[in-house]
Amino acid sequence: MVAVQPHEYHHQQEAEYGGPPQAAAKPRKRSPSPPPAIGRPNLCRICGKTYARPSTLKTHLRTHSGEKPYRCDDCNKSFSQAANLTAHVRTHSGEKPFRCPICARRFSQSSSVTTHMRTHSGERPYRCRLCKKAFSDSSTLTKHLRIHSGEKPYQCKLCLLRFSQSGNLNRHMRVHGSTNLPC
Repeated sequence: MVAVQPHEYHHQQEAEYGGPPQAAAKPRKRSPSPPPAIGRPNLCRICGKTYARPSTLKTHLRTHSGEKPYRCDDCNKSFSQAANLTAHVRTHSGEKPFRCPICARRFSQSSSVTTHMRTHSGERPYRCRLCKKAFSDSSTLTKHLRIHSGEKPYQCKLCLLRFSQSGNLNRHMRVHGSTNLPC
């Protein structure tokens, strides 16, 4: 058996669970029990994923526990990672410290520049395995997959109507005259 380096294992996980080069169109399948921890440091005993650093495992475990210890002082929205709170706070301040080197458009997150650069290169590394349509970012693929699955995870608390995308729910809330929409 060949030992897989943590970085290479990360890319194997990307390929298996919906990352580049082609994202999975099928729902993730969970093993009945995670593999044994022998020889695998920083193993999540819930889902079997491994991480190079104990701190990364600790952050990952919050996906299972639902713990969100980082709270926005402006709107009380909570986050599992400090970096996500930092990026969120910029939505209130309007700060956009990251710039596209080609067109000079500014962004609040460095990852947004990476995704934006694909508009210049035409790269679309996330492909639906059902209809072969390709996307420049994984979140757009995730939204697209709901067309095939019929999933509508966003529900209006007032009339119980369901939506496949959060933006559609926010637009719908205007029907009820709500102006206090969540972040």
